[in-house]
Amino acid sequence: MFQIGSLHNNAQQPAGGDRYRSVLLGLVFSLTYVLVDRMSYIHPIGDLNITPWNPPAALQVLFLSVMGHRWFLWVYLSLCFSDLLVRQSELDAASVWLGNLLLVACYTLISLSLRAAYRGVPRLGSRKAVALLCLILLAGALCTALAYVSLQTLLGPLRPGEYSNALFRFFVGDLLGMLVLLPLGFLLVQKTTRQEILAMFQAPSFWVLALLLGVCLAVILMLPDDLRVRYFFPLFFAMGLMAAAHSLSGAAMTSNLIQIPLVISSAQSGASPELVLELQIMMLTLHLTGLIIGTLVDERIRTQERLQDSLQLAAAGELAGSLAHELHQPLNALNAYAESAMLQAEHIRLERVRQSDTSPRSQASAESEETGQALLSSGLQLERTLGLIADETQRASGIVRSLRMFFTAGAASIRAVDPIQLCLDSLKRLESIAQTNAVKLQCSSVGTIPEIYVDEVQLGTAITNLVKNAMQASASSQTVELRLSRSSPTLLEIRVIDEGPRLDIDEVEPLFRPFVSGKKDGLGLGLSISRSLIENNGGTLDYESTPEKCFLIKLYLEDHRSDEHLGNARPSGLHR
Repeated sequence: MFQIGSLHNNAQQPAGGDRYRSVLLGLVFSLTYVLVDRMSYIHPIGDLNITPWNPPAALQVLFLSVMGHRWFLWVYLSLCFSDLLVRQSELDAASVWLGNLLLVACYTLISLSLRAAYRGVPRLGSRKAVALLCLILLAGALCTALAYVSLQTLLGPLRPGEYSNALFRFFVGDLLGMLVLLPLGFLLVQKTTRQEILAMFQAPSFWVLALLLGVCLAVILMLPDDLRVRYFFPLFFAMGLMAAAHSLSGAAMTSNLIQIPLVISSAQSGASPELVLELQIMMLTLHLTGLIIGTLVDERIRTQERLQDSLQLAAAGELAGSLAHELHQPLNALNAYAESAMLQAEHIRLERVRQSDTSPRSQASAESEETGQALLSSGLQLERTLGLIADETQRASGIVRSLRMFFTAGAASIRAVDPIQLCLDSLKRLESIAQTNAVKLQCSSVGTIPEIYVDEVQLGTAITNLVKNAMQASASSQTVELRLSRSSPTLLEIRVIDEGPRLDIDEVEPLFRPFVSGKKDGLGLGLSISRSLIENNGGTLDYESTPEKCFLIKLYLEDHRSDEHLGNARPSGLHR
Protein backbone atom coordinates (compact mmCIF):
# COMPACT_ATOMS: atom_id res chain seq x y z
CA MET A 1 0.00 0.00 0.00
CA PHE A 2 1.10 3.57 -0.62
CA GLN A 3 -0.34 6.86 0.44
CA ILE A 4 -0.06 10.55 -0.25
CA GLY A 5 -0.25 13.29 2.31
CA SER A 6 1.42 16.32 3.75
CA LEU A 7 5.00 16.04 4.91
CA HIS A 8 5.73 14.81 8.41
CA ASN A 9 9.08 15.08 10.08
CA ASN A 10 10.01 11.44 10.14
CA ALA A 11 13.51 11.77 8.81
CA GLN A 12 15.88 9.05 9.73
CA GLN A 13 18.48 10.22 12.17
CA PRO A 14 22.08 9.55 11.24
CA ALA A 15 23.42 6.50 12.94
CA GLY A 16 25.84 7.23 15.74
CA GLY A 17 29.46 6.42 14.98
CA ASP A 18 31.47 3.83 16.77
CA ARG A 19 32.51 5.68 19.93
CA TYR A 20 35.33 3.29 20.67
CA ARG A 21 36.75 3.74 17.18
CA SER A 22 36.50 7.52 17.47
CA VAL A 23 38.33 7.58 20.81
CA LEU A 24 40.99 5.28 19.39
CA LEU A 25 41.49 7.62 16.44
CA GLY A 26 41.75 10.52 18.86
CA LEU A 27 44.47 8.74 20.86
CA VAL A 28 46.35 7.91 17.66
CA PHE A 29 46.14 11.56 16.64
CA SER A 30 47.46 12.77 19.99
CA LEU A 31 50.39 10.31 19.97
CA THR A 32 51.24 11.11 16.34
CA TYR A 33 50.99 14.81 17.04
CA VAL A 34 53.50 14.66 19.90
CA LEU A 35 55.96 12.60 17.84
CA VAL A 36 55.71 14.86 14.78
CA ASP A 37 55.95 17.97 16.96
CA ARG A 38 59.14 16.65 18.53
CA MET A 39 60.61 15.75 15.14
CA SER A 40 59.83 19.17 13.62
CA TYR A 41 60.93 21.29 16.60
CA ILE A 42 63.72 22.87 14.56
CA HIS A 43 65.14 26.38 14.95
CA PRO A 44 62.31 27.66 17.14
CA ILE A 45 62.01 31.27 18.21
CA GLY A 46 61.97 31.02 21.97
CA ASP A 47 59.73 28.23 23.23
CA LEU A 48 56.93 29.09 20.80
CA ASN A 49 55.34 27.18 17.94
CA ILE A 50 57.36 29.20 15.43
CA THR A 51 59.60 26.98 13.31
CA PRO A 52 60.48 26.88 9.58
CA TRP A 53 58.67 23.53 9.29
CA ASN A 54 55.35 22.89 11.03
CA PRO A 55 53.67 19.61 9.95
CA PRO A 56 51.69 19.45 13.25
CA ALA A 57 49.48 22.17 11.75
CA ALA A 58 48.59 19.78 8.93
CA LEU A 59 47.73 17.03 11.42
CA GLN A 60 45.32 19.36 13.23
CA VAL A 61 43.58 20.46 10.02
CA LEU A 62 43.37 16.87 8.74
CA PHE A 63 41.96 15.52 12.02
CA LEU A 64 39.39 18.32 12.35
CA SER A 65 38.38 17.99 8.68
CA VAL A 66 37.73 14.27 9.04
CA MET A 67 36.35 14.09 12.60
CA GLY A 68 34.59 17.45 12.78
CA HIS A 69 34.91 20.63 14.84
CA ARG A 70 33.40 18.90 17.88
CA TRP A 71 36.91 17.58 18.57
CA PHE A 72 38.17 21.12 19.16
CA LEU A 73 38.81 20.52 22.88
CA TRP A 74 40.62 17.22 22.23
CA VAL A 75 42.97 18.94 19.76
CA TYR A 76 43.56 21.80 22.20
CA LEU A 77 44.46 19.40 25.02
CA SER A 78 46.79 17.48 22.67
CA LEU A 79 48.51 20.76 21.82
CA CYS A 80 48.99 21.64 25.50
CA PHE A 81 50.23 18.12 26.28
CA SER A 82 52.78 18.36 23.45
CA ASP A 83 53.97 21.76 24.69
CA LEU A 84 54.51 20.25 28.11
CA LEU A 85 56.54 17.30 26.78
CA VAL A 86 58.42 18.87 23.87
CA ARG A 87 58.98 22.46 25.03
CA GLN A 88 58.59 22.07 28.81
CA SER A 89 56.26 25.06 28.66
CA GLU A 90 54.43 26.42 31.66
CA LEU A 91 50.80 25.85 30.81
CA ASP A 92 49.58 28.53 33.17
CA ALA A 93 51.36 31.20 31.13
CA ALA A 94 48.95 33.23 29.00
CA SER A 95 51.25 33.03 25.98
CA VAL A 96 50.91 29.23 26.07
CA TRP A 97 47.26 28.49 26.84
CA LEU A 98 45.90 31.52 25.00
CA GLY A 99 48.30 31.01 22.08
CA ASN A 100 47.29 27.35 21.76
CA LEU A 101 43.63 28.32 21.92
CA LEU A 102 44.15 30.79 19.09
CA LEU A 103 46.04 28.22 16.99
CA VAL A 104 43.36 25.55 17.36
CA ALA A 105 40.67 28.13 16.56
CA CYS A 106 42.50 29.15 13.37
CA TYR A 107 43.06 25.54 12.27
CA THR A 108 39.41 24.76 12.99
CA LEU A 109 38.37 27.64 10.74
CA ILE A 110 40.66 26.31 8.00
CA SER A 111 39.10 22.83 8.30
CA LEU A 112 35.59 24.28 8.24
CA SER A 113 36.49 26.32 5.16
CA LEU A 114 37.77 23.19 3.44
CA ARG A 115 34.64 21.19 4.29
CA ALA A 116 32.42 24.03 3.09
CA ALA A 117 34.33 24.48 -0.16
CA TYR A 118 34.43 20.76 -0.97
CA ARG A 119 31.09 19.88 0.67
CA GLY A 120 32.80 17.37 2.91
CA VAL A 121 36.30 15.99 3.22
CA PRO A 122 38.34 17.49 0.34
CA ARG A 123 38.60 15.27 -2.71
CA LEU A 124 41.51 16.18 -4.95
CA GLY A 125 42.03 15.14 -8.54
CA SER A 126 41.32 18.21 -10.65
CA ARG A 127 43.21 21.46 -11.17
CA LYS A 128 40.30 23.39 -9.70
CA ALA A 129 40.27 21.25 -6.54
CA VAL A 130 44.04 21.54 -6.05
CA ALA A 131 44.02 25.29 -6.74
CA LEU A 132 41.20 25.74 -4.21
CA LEU A 133 43.16 23.78 -1.61
CA CYS A 134 46.26 25.91 -2.18
CA LEU A 135 44.29 29.17 -1.92
CA ILE A 136 42.54 28.16 1.31
CA LEU A 137 45.81 26.98 2.89
CA LEU A 138 47.65 30.12 1.73
CA ALA A 139 45.01 32.40 3.23
CA GLY A 140 44.74 30.26 6.36
CA ALA A 141 48.50 30.15 6.95
CA LEU A 142 48.80 33.91 6.49
CA CYS A 143 45.91 34.73 8.84
CA THR A 144 47.16 32.25 11.45
CA ALA A 145 50.67 33.69 11.28
CA LEU A 146 49.42 37.27 11.67
CA ALA A 147 47.14 36.37 14.59
CA TYR A 148 49.62 34.17 16.50
CA VAL A 149 52.73 36.30 16.05
CA SER A 150 50.79 39.48 16.90
CA LEU A 151 49.39 37.83 20.05
CA GLN A 152 52.83 36.69 21.20
CA THR A 153 54.21 40.16 20.55
CA LEU A 154 51.45 41.74 22.62
CA LEU A 155 51.86 39.25 25.48
CA GLY A 156 55.64 39.71 25.63
CA PRO A 157 57.43 36.47 24.57
CA LEU A 158 58.33 38.13 21.24
CA ARG A 159 60.18 41.43 21.02
CA PRO A 160 58.88 43.94 18.44
CA GLY A 161 62.15 43.69 16.53
CA GLU A 162 61.56 39.96 15.94
CA TYR A 163 58.07 40.44 14.51
CA SER A 164 58.85 40.34 10.78
CA ASN A 165 61.29 37.42 11.08
CA ALA A 166 58.88 35.43 13.26
CA LEU A 167 55.97 36.20 10.94
CA PHE A 168 57.83 35.00 7.83
CA ARG A 169 59.18 31.88 9.55
CA PHE A 170 55.78 30.93 10.98
CA PHE A 171 54.02 31.54 7.65
CA VAL A 172 56.49 29.46 5.63
CA GLY A 173 56.53 26.66 8.22
CA ASP A 174 52.74 26.45 8.42
CA LEU A 175 52.21 26.73 4.67
CA LEU A 176 54.79 24.07 3.81
CA GLY A 177 53.67 21.80 6.63
CA MET A 178 50.04 21.89 5.49
CA LEU A 179 50.58 22.03 1.76
CA VAL A 180 52.91 19.01 1.64
CA LEU A 181 51.23 16.73 4.18
CA LEU A 182 47.52 17.49 3.68
CA PRO A 183 47.17 16.24 0.06
CA LEU A 184 48.61 12.87 1.08
CA GLY A 185 46.43 12.82 4.19
CA PHE A 186 43.24 13.54 2.26
CA LEU A 187 44.14 10.83 -0.25
CA LEU A 188 44.73 8.29 2.52
CA VAL A 189 41.41 8.86 4.28
CA GLN A 190 39.44 8.05 1.12
CA LYS A 191 38.88 4.41 0.30
CA THR A 192 39.32 4.57 -3.48
CA THR A 193 42.52 6.64 -3.41
CA ARG A 194 43.86 4.54 -0.55
CA GLN A 195 43.42 1.49 -2.75
CA GLU A 196 45.20 3.33 -5.58
CA ILE A 197 48.14 4.04 -3.27
CA LEU A 198 48.30 0.37 -2.24
CA ALA A 199 48.23 -0.60 -5.92
CA MET A 200 51.02 1.93 -6.55
CA PHE A 201 53.19 0.19 -3.93
CA GLN A 202 52.69 -3.10 -5.77
CA ALA A 203 53.80 -1.65 -9.12
CA PRO A 204 57.48 -2.33 -10.06
CA SER A 205 57.70 1.09 -11.69
CA PHE A 206 57.11 2.78 -8.32
CA TRP A 207 60.06 1.04 -6.72
CA VAL A 208 62.32 1.79 -9.70
CA LEU A 209 61.41 5.48 -9.47
CA ALA A 210 61.72 5.37 -5.66
CA LEU A 211 65.25 3.99 -6.09
CA LEU A 212 66.07 6.83 -8.50
CA LEU A 213 64.62 9.31 -6.02
CA GLY A 214 66.66 7.77 -3.19
CA VAL A 215 69.87 8.06 -5.21
CA CYS A 216 69.20 11.72 -6.02
CA LEU A 217 68.31 12.48 -2.39
CA ALA A 218 71.38 10.64 -1.06
CA VAL A 219 73.67 12.63 -3.36
CA ILE A 220 72.13 15.91 -2.20
CA LEU A 221 72.35 14.95 1.47
CA MET A 222 76.09 14.23 1.07
CA LEU A 223 76.72 17.75 -0.16
CA PRO A 224 77.56 20.61 2.17
CA ASP A 225 74.55 22.56 3.39
CA ASP A 226 75.28 25.62 1.25
CA LEU A 227 75.39 23.51 -1.95
CA ARG A 228 72.11 21.63 -1.43
CA VAL A 229 69.94 24.38 -2.83
CA ARG A 230 72.22 24.78 -5.86
CA TYR A 231 72.00 21.07 -6.75
CA PHE A 232 68.32 20.64 -5.92
CA PHE A 233 67.27 20.30 -9.57
CA PRO A 234 67.66 16.45 -9.89
CA LEU A 235 64.75 16.12 -7.46
CA PHE A 236 62.52 17.95 -9.95
CA PHE A 237 63.36 15.28 -12.53
CA ALA A 238 62.51 12.47 -10.09
CA MET A 239 59.32 14.21 -8.99
CA GLY A 240 58.19 14.69 -12.61
CA LEU A 241 58.72 11.01 -13.42
CA MET A 242 56.87 9.85 -10.29
CA ALA A 243 53.93 12.22 -10.88
CA ALA A 244 53.67 11.25 -14.55
CA ALA A 245 53.75 7.52 -13.73
CA HIS A 246 51.52 7.51 -10.63
CA SER A 247 49.55 10.77 -10.84
CA LEU A 248 48.62 12.77 -7.75
CA SER A 249 49.18 9.89 -5.32
CA GLY A 250 52.77 9.48 -6.50
CA ALA A 251 53.44 13.24 -6.34
CA ALA A 252 52.06 13.60 -2.80
CA MET A 253 54.01 10.59 -1.57
CA THR A 254 57.23 11.82 -3.20
CA SER A 255 56.95 15.28 -1.63
CA ASN A 256 56.84 13.80 1.86
CA LEU A 257 59.66 11.34 1.10
CA ILE A 258 61.83 14.29 0.06
CA GLN A 259 60.88 16.87 2.67
CA ILE A 260 61.21 14.83 5.86
CA PRO A 261 64.84 13.59 5.47
CA LEU A 262 65.96 16.81 3.78
CA VAL A 263 64.77 19.17 6.53
CA ILE A 264 65.80 16.93 9.43
CA SER A 265 69.26 16.31 7.94
CA SER A 266 69.82 20.01 7.33
CA ALA A 267 68.80 20.89 10.87
CA GLN A 268 70.97 18.18 12.45
CA SER A 269 74.00 19.22 10.41
CA GLY A 270 73.82 22.70 11.90
CA ALA A 271 72.34 24.53 8.92
CA SER A 272 71.22 28.06 9.67
CA PRO A 273 67.50 28.92 9.90
CA GLU A 274 67.89 31.01 6.75
CA LEU A 275 69.22 28.01 4.80
CA VAL A 276 66.41 25.79 6.08
CA LEU A 277 63.89 28.42 4.96
CA GLU A 278 65.57 28.58 1.55
CA LEU A 279 65.30 24.78 1.25
CA GLN A 280 61.64 25.01 2.26
CA ILE A 281 60.93 27.54 -0.48
CA MET A 282 62.60 25.22 -3.01
CA MET A 283 60.50 22.42 -1.56
CA LEU A 284 57.37 24.50 -2.11
CA THR A 285 58.28 24.93 -5.79
CA LEU A 286 58.99 21.21 -6.14
CA HIS A 287 55.74 20.24 -4.43
CA LEU A 288 53.59 22.56 -6.56
CA THR A 289 55.27 21.19 -9.69
CA GLY A 290 54.44 17.65 -8.62
CA LEU A 291 50.83 18.58 -7.79
CA ILE A 292 50.31 20.18 -11.20
CA ILE A 293 51.77 17.22 -13.12
CA GLY A 294 49.93 14.67 -10.97
CA THR A 295 46.63 16.51 -11.37
CA LEU A 296 47.02 16.69 -15.14
CA VAL A 297 47.69 12.95 -15.25
CA ASP A 298 44.61 12.31 -13.07
CA GLU A 299 42.46 14.43 -15.37
CA ARG A 300 43.77 12.56 -18.41
CA ILE A 301 42.91 9.22 -16.77
CA ARG A 302 39.37 10.39 -15.93
CA THR A 303 38.92 11.74 -19.45
CA GLN A 304 39.85 8.33 -20.83
CA GLU A 305 37.38 6.68 -18.43
CA ARG A 306 34.59 9.04 -19.50
CA LEU A 307 35.39 8.37 -23.14
CA GLN A 308 35.23 4.64 -22.48
CA ASP A 309 31.90 5.11 -20.67
CA SER A 310 30.57 7.15 -23.60
CA LEU A 311 31.59 4.46 -26.08
CA GLN A 312 29.93 1.79 -23.96
CA LEU A 313 26.78 3.86 -23.61
CA ALA A 314 26.75 4.53 -27.33
CA ALA A 315 26.95 0.80 -27.98
CA ALA A 316 24.20 0.18 -25.41
CA GLY A 317 22.11 2.92 -27.03
CA GLU A 318 22.46 1.33 -30.46
CA LEU A 319 21.48 -2.03 -29.00
CA ALA A 320 18.52 -0.49 -27.17
CA GLY A 321 17.38 1.32 -30.31
CA SER A 322 17.57 -1.92 -32.27
CA LEU A 323 15.65 -3.81 -29.58
CA ALA A 324 13.05 -1.06 -29.43
CA HIS A 325 12.57 -1.31 -33.17
CA GLU A 326 12.23 -5.09 -33.02
CA LEU A 327 9.86 -5.03 -30.03
CA HIS A 328 7.57 -2.31 -31.37
CA GLN A 329 5.75 -4.52 -33.87
CA PRO A 330 5.24 -7.54 -31.53
CA LEU A 331 3.85 -5.23 -28.84
CA ASN A 332 1.42 -3.68 -31.31
CA ALA A 333 0.37 -7.15 -32.45
CA LEU A 334 -0.07 -8.28 -28.82
CA ASN A 335 -2.22 -5.24 -28.12
CA ALA A 336 -4.35 -5.98 -31.18
CA TYR A 337 -4.82 -9.61 -30.12
CA ALA A 338 -5.81 -8.53 -26.60
CA GLU A 339 -8.39 -6.05 -27.95
CA SER A 340 -9.74 -8.67 -30.34
CA ALA A 341 -10.06 -11.16 -27.46
CA MET A 342 -11.87 -8.48 -25.42
CA LEU A 343 -14.37 -7.96 -28.21
CA GLN A 344 -14.98 -11.69 -28.55
CA ALA A 345 -15.42 -12.09 -24.77
CA GLU A 346 -17.83 -9.16 -24.72
CA HIS A 347 -19.79 -10.60 -27.66
CA ILE A 348 -20.10 -14.01 -25.95
CA ARG A 349 -21.22 -12.37 -22.69
CA LEU A 350 -23.85 -10.24 -24.42
CA GLU A 351 -25.09 -13.24 -26.40
CA ARG A 352 -25.50 -15.26 -23.18
CA VAL A 353 -27.37 -12.39 -21.57
CA ARG A 354 -29.70 -12.12 -24.59
CA GLN A 355 -30.37 -15.87 -24.62
CA SER A 356 -31.09 -15.95 -20.89
CA ASP A 357 -33.51 -13.02 -21.27
CA THR A 358 -35.43 -14.47 -24.25
CA SER A 359 -35.55 -18.19 -23.35
CA PRO A 360 -38.55 -19.37 -21.19
CA ARG A 361 -37.80 -20.35 -17.63
CA SER A 362 -38.04 -24.07 -16.90
CA GLN A 363 -36.99 -26.42 -14.19
CA ALA A 364 -33.81 -27.35 -16.07
CA SER A 365 -32.89 -23.74 -16.81
CA ALA A 366 -33.51 -22.77 -13.19
CA GLU A 367 -31.16 -25.49 -12.10
CA SER A 368 -28.41 -24.21 -14.44
CA GLU A 369 -28.91 -20.56 -13.57
CA GLU A 370 -26.06 -20.62 -11.07
CA THR A 371 -23.77 -22.11 -13.70
CA GLY A 372 -24.71 -19.35 -16.14
CA GLN A 373 -24.07 -16.64 -13.56
CA ALA A 374 -20.70 -18.17 -12.80
CA LEU A 375 -19.85 -18.20 -16.50
CA LEU A 376 -21.04 -14.60 -16.79
CA SER A 377 -18.83 -13.58 -13.86
CA SER A 378 -15.90 -15.41 -15.39
CA GLY A 379 -16.51 -13.60 -18.68
CA LEU A 380 -16.48 -10.23 -16.93
CA GLN A 381 -13.26 -11.14 -15.15
CA LEU A 382 -11.76 -12.25 -18.47
CA GLU A 383 -12.70 -8.90 -20.02
CA ARG A 384 -11.08 -7.00 -17.17
CA THR A 385 -7.92 -9.13 -17.41
CA LEU A 386 -7.71 -8.64 -21.16
CA GLY A 387 -8.26 -4.92 -20.61
CA LEU A 388 -5.31 -4.80 -18.23
CA ILE A 389 -3.21 -6.72 -20.74
CA ALA A 390 -4.13 -4.21 -23.45
CA ASP A 391 -3.40 -1.22 -21.20
CA GLU A 392 -0.03 -2.56 -20.11
CA THR A 393 0.85 -3.47 -23.68
CA GLN A 394 0.02 0.06 -24.81
CA ARG A 395 2.12 1.48 -21.98
CA ALA A 396 5.04 -0.81 -22.86
CA SER A 397 4.71 0.22 -26.50
CA GLY A 398 4.78 3.87 -25.47
CA ILE A 399 7.89 3.32 -23.35
CA VAL A 400 9.63 1.50 -26.18
CA ARG A 401 8.67 4.26 -28.63
CA SER A 402 9.87 7.01 -26.28
CA LEU A 403 13.13 5.26 -25.44
CA ARG A 404 13.75 4.62 -29.10
CA MET A 405 13.36 8.36 -29.78
CA PHE A 406 15.70 9.11 -26.88
CA PHE A 407 18.41 6.63 -27.85
CA THR A 408 18.37 7.49 -31.55
CA ALA A 409 17.93 11.28 -31.47
CA GLY A 410 17.87 12.39 -27.84
CA ALA A 411 14.31 13.60 -28.43
CA ALA A 412 11.66 14.30 -25.82
CA SER A 413 7.89 14.66 -26.28
CA ILE A 414 7.29 17.60 -23.94
CA ARG A 415 3.86 18.29 -22.47
CA ALA A 416 2.32 19.51 -19.22
CA VAL A 417 2.41 16.79 -16.56
CA ASP A 418 1.09 16.67 -13.00
CA PRO A 419 4.19 15.54 -11.04
CA ILE A 420 2.17 14.21 -8.10
CA GLN A 421 0.05 12.02 -10.36
CA LEU A 422 3.18 10.91 -12.22
CA CYS A 423 4.76 9.79 -8.93
CA LEU A 424 1.56 8.04 -7.85
CA ASP A 425 1.41 6.17 -11.15
CA SER A 426 5.01 5.04 -10.70
CA LEU A 427 4.28 3.78 -7.19
CA LYS A 428 1.10 2.03 -8.33
CA ARG A 429 3.03 0.03 -10.91
CA LEU A 430 5.43 -1.12 -8.20
CA GLU A 431 2.78 -1.92 -5.58
CA SER A 432 2.87 -5.69 -6.14
CA ILE A 433 6.67 -5.78 -5.85
CA ALA A 434 6.47 -3.69 -2.67
CA GLN A 435 3.95 -6.09 -1.15
CA THR A 436 6.18 -9.04 -2.00
CA ASN A 437 9.19 -7.35 -0.33
CA ALA A 438 7.08 -5.99 2.58
CA VAL A 439 8.23 -2.45 1.77
CA LYS A 440 5.91 0.51 2.29
CA LEU A 441 5.54 3.07 -0.49
CA GLN A 442 4.61 6.65 0.28
CA CYS A 443 4.21 9.90 -1.66
CA SER A 444 4.20 13.29 0.07
CA SER A 445 4.35 16.89 -1.02
CA VAL A 446 5.29 20.21 0.56
CA GLY A 447 3.18 23.19 -0.47
CA THR A 448 1.54 23.64 -3.86
CA ILE A 449 3.12 21.60 -6.64
CA PRO A 450 2.45 23.02 -10.13
CA GLU A 451 2.59 21.19 -13.44
CA ILE A 452 5.94 20.55 -15.06
CA TYR A 453 6.78 20.31 -18.75
CA VAL A 454 8.59 17.06 -19.42
CA ASP A 455 8.40 13.85 -21.40
CA GLU A 456 6.01 11.87 -19.20
CA VAL A 457 7.27 8.46 -20.30
CA GLN A 458 10.96 9.30 -19.90
CA LEU A 459 10.59 10.92 -16.48
CA GLY A 460 8.19 8.20 -15.30
CA THR A 461 10.66 5.53 -16.38
CA ALA A 462 13.46 7.26 -14.47
CA ILE A 463 11.36 7.66 -11.30
CA THR A 464 10.23 4.03 -11.44
CA ASN A 465 13.84 2.94 -11.83
CA LEU A 466 14.93 5.00 -8.82
CA VAL A 467 12.09 3.67 -6.65
CA LYS A 468 13.06 0.12 -7.63
CA ASN A 469 16.64 0.79 -6.52
CA ALA A 470 15.40 2.25 -3.25
CA MET A 471 13.20 -0.80 -2.64
CA GLN A 472 16.12 -3.14 -3.28
CA ALA A 473 18.19 -1.21 -0.74
CA SER A 474 15.41 -1.35 1.88
CA ALA A 475 14.76 -4.04 4.44
CA SER A 476 11.38 -5.49 5.34
CA SER A 477 8.91 -3.01 6.93
CA GLN A 478 10.99 -0.01 5.83
CA THR A 479 9.51 2.86 3.82
CA VAL A 480 10.38 4.27 0.42
CA GLU A 481 9.05 7.78 -0.02
CA LEU A 482 8.65 10.10 -2.99
CA ARG A 483 8.72 13.66 -1.63
CA LEU A 484 7.94 16.66 -3.85
CA SER A 485 8.81 20.24 -2.95
CA ARG A 486 9.77 23.54 -4.53
CA SER A 487 13.25 24.76 -3.65
CA SER A 488 12.66 28.00 -5.57
CA PRO A 489 9.86 29.55 -7.65
CA THR A 490 11.31 27.95 -10.80
CA LEU A 491 12.69 24.67 -9.46
CA LEU A 492 10.96 21.44 -8.40
CA GLU A 493 12.71 18.80 -6.29
CA ILE A 494 11.65 15.15 -6.21
CA ARG A 495 13.40 13.09 -3.54
CA VAL A 496 13.40 9.30 -3.63
CA ILE A 497 14.05 8.55 0.05
CA ASP A 498 14.78 5.14 1.54
CA GLU A 499 15.88 3.90 4.96
CA GLY A 500 18.58 1.56 3.72
CA PRO A 501 22.28 1.85 4.58
CA ARG A 502 23.98 5.05 3.45
CA LEU A 503 26.72 4.91 0.84
CA ASP A 504 30.30 5.85 1.67
CA ILE A 505 31.63 8.90 -0.10
CA ASP A 506 33.91 6.66 -2.19
CA GLU A 507 30.89 4.67 -3.42
CA VAL A 508 29.03 7.74 -4.69
CA GLU A 509 31.46 8.72 -7.46
CA PRO A 510 31.03 5.53 -9.59
CA LEU A 511 27.31 5.31 -8.74
CA PHE A 512 26.09 6.73 -12.06
CA ARG A 513 28.79 5.21 -14.25
CA PRO A 514 27.47 2.69 -16.80
CA PHE A 515 28.13 -1.01 -16.30
CA VAL A 516 29.07 -0.49 -12.63
CA SER A 517 26.78 -2.45 -10.33
CA GLY A 518 26.94 -3.91 -6.84
CA LYS A 519 24.17 -6.38 -7.63
CA LYS A 520 25.00 -9.93 -8.58
CA ASP A 521 22.73 -9.93 -11.63
CA GLY A 522 22.76 -6.18 -12.35
CA LEU A 523 23.93 -4.63 -15.61
CA GLY A 524 24.80 -1.29 -14.02
CA LEU A 525 22.74 0.70 -16.53
CA GLY A 526 19.66 1.65 -14.49
CA LEU A 527 21.03 4.73 -12.71
CA SER A 528 23.08 5.82 -15.71
CA ILE A 529 20.06 5.70 -18.03
CA SER A 530 17.86 7.35 -15.39
CA ARG A 531 20.26 10.27 -15.12
CA SER A 532 20.41 10.56 -18.92
CA LEU A 533 16.61 10.57 -19.16
CA ILE A 534 16.29 13.27 -16.49
CA GLU A 535 19.03 15.39 -18.05
CA ASN A 536 17.31 15.02 -21.41
CA ASN A 537 14.36 16.79 -19.78
CA GLY A 538 16.53 19.62 -18.50
CA GLY A 539 17.02 18.32 -14.95
CA THR A 540 19.70 16.78 -12.79
CA LEU A 541 19.96 13.62 -10.71
CA ASP A 542 22.26 13.40 -7.68
CA TYR A 543 22.72 11.30 -4.57
CA GLU A 544 22.54 12.80 -1.08
CA SER A 545 23.25 11.09 2.23
CA THR A 546 22.39 13.96 4.61
CA PRO A 547 20.07 14.78 6.21
CA GLU A 548 18.32 11.82 4.52
CA LYS A 549 19.55 9.18 2.14
CA CYS A 550 17.90 9.94 -1.18
CA PHE A 551 18.19 10.39 -4.90
CA LEU A 552 17.46 14.04 -5.67
CA ILE A 553 15.81 15.06 -8.95
CA LYS A 554 15.75 18.77 -9.81
CA LEU A 555 13.50 19.98 -12.64
CA TYR A 556 12.67 23.37 -14.11
CA LEU A 557 9.08 24.56 -13.89
CA GLU A 558 9.09 26.69 -17.03
CA ASP A 559 7.26 25.71 -20.22
CA HIS A 560 9.49 23.85 -22.73
CA ARG A 561 6.78 22.91 -25.21
CA SER A 562 8.23 25.28 -27.82
CA ASP A 563 11.39 23.15 -27.90
CA GLU A 564 11.33 20.62 -30.70
CA HIS A 565 13.93 18.42 -29.04
CA LEU A 566 14.66 19.45 -25.50
CA GLY A 567 17.75 17.30 -25.27
CA ASN A 568 19.28 19.16 -28.23
CA ALA A 569 17.70 22.57 -27.80
CA ARG A 570 19.27 23.34 -24.40
CA PRO A 571 22.23 22.05 -22.40
CA SER A 572 21.33 18.99 -20.39
CA GLY A 573 21.40 19.44 -16.65
CA LEU A 574 21.00 22.44 -14.42
CA HIS A 575 23.93 24.78 -14.09
CA ARG A 576 24.58 25.13 -10.38
